[in-house]
Amino acid sequence: MPPVVILIRHAQALHNKGINQCQTLANQLEADFPHATEGCRIVVSPLSRTLQTVQHSLGWLLDRGVPVVARAEWQEDTANPCDVGADRSELEKDWPGYDFSQLDPVYPQKIGLYGPEEKTIRERAAVARKWLAEQTDKCLVVVTHSGFLNRVVQGPRYRNVEYRTYKIERNDSGEVELVELAEQSKDIPGREE
Repeated sequence: MPPVVILIRHAQALHNKGINQCQTLANQLEADFPHATEGCRIVVSPLSRTLQTVQHSLGWLLDRGVPVVARAEWQEDTANPCDVGADRSELEKDWPGYDFSQLDPVYPQKIGLYGPEEKTIRERAAVARKWLAEQTDKCLVVVTHSGFLNRVVQGPRYRNVEYRTYKIERNDSGEVELVELAEQSKDIPGREE
């Protein structure tokens, strides 16, 4: 059975507002998913804001041994300097305990599947959905970016630290789709876009 997927948009930068957003998110997630440690894994875009959001909002999962894996397909969808990440060696030095072994060797270059063209971004979103469907975890908590989330779920824009919960299904064409479990999705109060 495919995992339940919790998609989270990162918090604002690490200043008071971003830290407060992360604390609010942590409290909400821990209350809503107290057993999320069993058979779960955290998947994160290898960019600073997403890594920081994991550190400051999912510490309760990290403390319980939930592993973190960085995947290049979850990075932001532009080639703007703020959306281009660091080399794997830097990431491993700065984020010990996170698994960067699954990063595509071309990362952080914005080429091929990671290019900023709309067609390419949609292809990458399909690859990300397919990857989710192939996982055997009970749940996957994914921390990523608003622009890319829009392509993955083909739905409304996420705001900072908003999360939505999905089940994985295949449509009539056999393509992977994420179907929102609305009762488990939250728009965190007190945060902005």
